[in-house]
Amino acid sequence: MLFNSPEFIFLFVPAAVALHFFLARFGVMPAVIGTTVSSLFFYAVWNPPYVVLPVLSILANFWIAQCIVQAEKVWARPFFIGGIAANLAVLSYYKYWDFLLSIVDGHKAVPPNVPLALSFTTFVQIAFLVYVYQRRELPQFRFYALFVAFFPHLIAGPIVRWGSLGSQLLDKSRYRFNWDNAALGLTIFVFGLAKKVLIADTLALHAGPVFDAAAHQELITALAAWLGCFGFALQMYFDFSGYSDMAIGLGLLFNFKLPINFAAPLRSTSMIDLWRRWHMTLSRLARDLIYVPLAAGHESTIRRSASLMLTMVVIGVWHGAGWTFVAWGAFHGVAVLINQAWHWLRGLHKPTQNARVLGWAVTFTVFASSAVFFRAPDIESSWYLIKAMSGFGRVATVSDFPLEWDSWLIRHDYASRDFVLTWLGTTWSVVGTLWLLVALLVMCCVPDTLEIVNYREGDAQSRWRRNLGRFAWRPSWPWALAVIVLFAVVLTRIGQVSEFLYYQF
Repeated sequence: MLFNSPEFIFLFVPAAVALHFFLARFGVMPAVIGTTVSSLFFYAVWNPPYVVLPVLSILANFWIAQCIVQAEKVWARPFFIGGIAANLAVLSYYKYWDFLLSIVDGHKAVPPNVPLALSFTTFVQIAFLVYVYQRRELPQFRFYALFVAFFPHLIAGPIVRWGSLGSQLLDKSRYRFNWDNAALGLTIFVFGLAKKVLIADTLALHAGPVFDAAAHQELITALAAWLGCFGFALQMYFDFSGYSDMAIGLGLLFNFKLPINFAAPLRSTSMIDLWRRWHMTLSRLARDLIYVPLAAGHESTIRRSASLMLTMVVIGVWHGAGWTFVAWGAFHGVAVLINQAWHWLRGLHKPTQNARVLGWAVTFTVFASSAVFFRAPDIESSWYLIKAMSGFGRVATVSDFPLEWDSWLIRHDYASRDFVLTWLGTTWSVVGTLWLLVALLVMCCVPDTLEIVNYREGDAQSRWRRNLGRFAWRPSWPWALAVIVLFAVVLTRIGQVSEFLYYQF
């Protein structure tokens, strides 16, 4: 059951919210138990037998947390390390086992069939064990079960921590229905749904053929290769941020504020800033659990750079099992290190407006270039696409075009035919270019969802927010009408349901 499916929007969500607040009339615990059950039902719809895995994981991690709290300090550490190792072992078995074997025996690894949400729940529960180990505190099991299983963030984030969501679950005042939160939540949900359905899914139709051609070693012109990478970069942003917006909106229906995951990252003027604003909950968790322990107390530039590089590679591998994801993480590690070196050479000089525009163009191009690793199925396809982007792809001829391309324009307008043959080839179209420009304008010029509604998780994100003043969203009939119209437009495309890119990560 996907967030962008009719059965989820019109059946599951109304039923889950109604059940939550109906049970809340009898107390906090009935509501907590009811929403935990509905969240596990949401998970089970995907593959019923696999629901045993998150249930056992919740039980096992809570037991480990109990052992950490109850044990003497000298024995708490073995339980803590053992708990982290056990979580990583389960994740490795389902997600990385065949890839690791392929390194040993040289066979071609096949994409793993990862149980839904395993990567996200693993990180959520490791972060919880860290919290328990550091603070020696343990919540009631019912609250912990809902904390992990809460369906808005269960499948693809944001990655929540007990310190933020847990305190809200314990707040009794949040178990009364709030019309303002409901209006805000529905608005954010619709905006996120529009990002996914209207923009990300449309770009997927145009970027997909470029990467499919690379996988089959077919003709790709240099311009088509670059446009395909730019298209996928924008698809990835609108897909990921759209899901995160929808998760935040759903959380507000229950009066819970989930953390911000994307703060308009593709407007960044440096790779450092981009990774502060891209998948923020993952970046912060990787910083706290990997980079800081490795680099803390070491002033050596080499040690800190190596720690950063390893952190970025781990982030890459977390996204998927394969050399392409190793390369993607390493690519971004090198990009961030180069960016740090540039900042050191430049000093404290404030950049000019032209320098910021140039910085944005370079940052976006570098980020889009990494798509050759993230989207391509294997290293061979990535390398083929890189060669095409470098200008080593061959020029198309008339025989390369399928019959449906033999339109009147190409048959009778030789200038158009020569342009298409030379520059776009068979994998990219003029229509795709127009959609790419539309998405780029939306990304650069239209305020992001959380800017429009002035959603604040905390002061840490305020520096990335635009002050829209009287144009900001507020509960009113004009805004309600605008959201309804947008939702109606989305419904015209809702039948073409596609999975989110982060599903089964």
